[in-house]
This record gives sequence, C-alpha cells and structure tokens, in this order.
Amino acid sequence: MEHRRSQFRLDVVSGWIQTGVFTKWLDRFVHFVKPSADDPVLLIVGGHYPHTKNLYVMDKVRENSVAIVSLPSHSKHKMQPLNVGFMKPLKTLCTRT
Repeated sequence: MEHRRSQFRLDVVSGWIQTGVFTKWLDRFVHFVKPSADDPVLLIVGGHYPHTKNLYVMDKVRENSVAIVSLPSHSKHKMQPLNVGFMKPLKTLCTRT
C-alpha cells in the first residue's frame, strides 16, 4: 500500500499546486484508478487555476470518463469544516511540540 500511495505523491516546492504538477498527478490518477465509460469516476477539486483552466486536464478527464466537480475558490472553510476547524489547529499544536 505504501508503494501505491507514493505513486500519487508529488513534491511542490512552493506548497501550492501548479499546472504541471496537477497534470502529472492526474495522469497517475487515471493510470491507477482506471476509470471507464462503464465505471466512471468523480474527482472533486478546488477551484484553483491548474484544476479548472487547463485544456489538457479537461481533455484528459473527458477522454477517460472522469467527471470533475470544482469547489468554489476561497470556500475551504465552508466546504471542509473538519479540516479548518479541527485538523489545522491539531497540526499546528503537534508541530510546536
């Protein structure tokens, strides 16, 4: 399982997702998940530029039966309350010790 998980990991120096990194990740995602017309996949992404304004990504998902739902930008605090309200403070506390 650890080997498979490492196949999805891509390091980003800036900490922010970039177009090239997301397209590489999407290629890996399609390779490992193997969506098809008979077994399509739903991918939920943030409303960032690399996810939503990338023709390669739009073509790739269309050709491979991947439906994308893009969350509105700057809505993480409303869409992921557990991450923002609990996990982030816990992570901050754990990194201080």
